[in-house]
Amino acid sequence: HIGGATRPMNHYLRTHFPLLLILCLPLLHCASEPDKFTRGDDGAEMILIEGGTFAMGGRPEDLEGMAFKNYLNYVAEGPVHQVTISTFYLDKFETTNALYKRFLEDIAESGDLSMDHPDQPSNQDHSQRYVDEKLLDDAQPAVGINWFDAYAYCQWAGKRLPTEAEWEYAARGAGDVYRKYPWGNEEPDAEGIWRANFRPLQGWDLDGYRHTSPVGSHPDGVSPFGVMDMAGNAEEWVQDWLDWGYYKSSEGAIDPPGPPSGKNKVIKGGSYGSDRYHIRIATRLIGPPHVKTEMQGFRCAMDVDD
Repeated sequence: HIGGATRPMNHYLRTHFPLLLILCLPLLHCASEPDKFTRGDDGAEMILIEGGTFAMGGRPEDLEGMAFKNYLNYVAEGPVHQVTISTFYLDKFETTNALYKRFLEDIAESGDLSMDHPDQPSNQDHSQRYVDEKLLDDAQPAVGINWFDAYAYCQWAGKRLPTEAEWEYAARGAGDVYRKYPWGNEEPDAEGIWRANFRPLQGWDLDGYRHTSPVGSHPDGVSPFGVMDMAGNAEEWVQDWLDWGYYKSSEGAIDPPGPPSGKNKVIKGGSYGSDRYHIRIATRLIGPPHVKTEMQGFRCAMDVDD
């Protein structure tokens, strides 16, 4: 009889459902959290940068001993101010030549330029400039790139450029701990440990690399989030226009996007040709968005829900 057949099942549910619910809750909770690692459409590994509040900007004492420390771009590193960043993904490594070649090959074959910024100069393509075989190994960061190239690549890969605040947060970490460099406050060659590919006072190649190094070659320079080469190697374009006074108005900001317009874009991280002052997290280098040099590269960011 049907009633008799269903009674054991009802009894089973009443007695076992609470236990099943308890067992499933952790799985439901985990399913709602983003993965710690993911990959964009280009296949590059990305790290989850969990949101938080941090101290953005630079301290005057970090420039002690430096000539020209009163220049406007160094003054514009301050004041140190609190900024809150939402969770996002960031490429673990700078975009390599191998990845950038695939981008160039794809657009050459397809003719699709829908990823270009509306202001992309009509007389420029996305080819690299001022680079030779010393800078073109597949594992080295792609340089000879302008801001429009970096923008287009990130769009092609289903990603975007990080903001200056996101970049600095990924390099410094959350909370009140102030780090001059991604690894901390030790100098980049302290105790004979090379934490970055940069230009020391004694010569260009003491870390073993006269030019850019293969990405990830300096594991002791990793950021608190696990991001590599955020000091030295290739200077990195970010999304923001430059405004020297922007930090004075962004105290307490949440995901500051930077100024709405400008003449120059912000460049972060320094390069293989930079001294120790210019590979600091707070350093604000600048460049016109259409200009390419052998120093500039980039990495991409991505929103969590993409």
